[in-house]
Amino acid sequence: MKSWQLLGYLGLLPFIVSLYFSVESVSWVIAAKQAFVAYSAIIVSFIAGSIWLKDDNNTHIKQQIISNTFSLLAFITLLTYTNIALIILAFSFLFLYIYEKELAKCSTDENRTSEYMTMRFWLTLTVISLHITAYILWFY
Repeated sequence: MKSWQLLGYLGLLPFIVSLYFSVESVSWVIAAKQAFVAYSAIIVSFIAGSIWLKDDNNTHIKQQIISNTFSLLAFITLLTYTNIALIILAFSFLFLYIYEKELAKCSTDENRTSEYMTMRFWLTLTVISLHITAYILWFY
């Protein structure tokens, strides 16, 4: 396994740990639910930042606007109710994956190889599933 793959999958741990602690009676400085949402917002911003390209090319300007929009949206989720934040963040992960998959089709960029996009698919699927699980556990 390559280091970027290992790091990608290790990035799931904070989601899993904070979701687990959110249903157990473990006391943190902040609520585990809040930690889950905060980490999710950070990762959405990180992924959005990865599509940023510094260039005046019109295609890249579109990527910059999309990148900034998702980063700002992630920030806004920190200021909203948890149930709304979970929905917005889950859809953000989905839309960023779809957008990055479209970029991969049009690009020879080694950062968007088939191997990378396969990993992104599984990570996105897992993260969205964890958001759905959190929503069910916390609000039903």
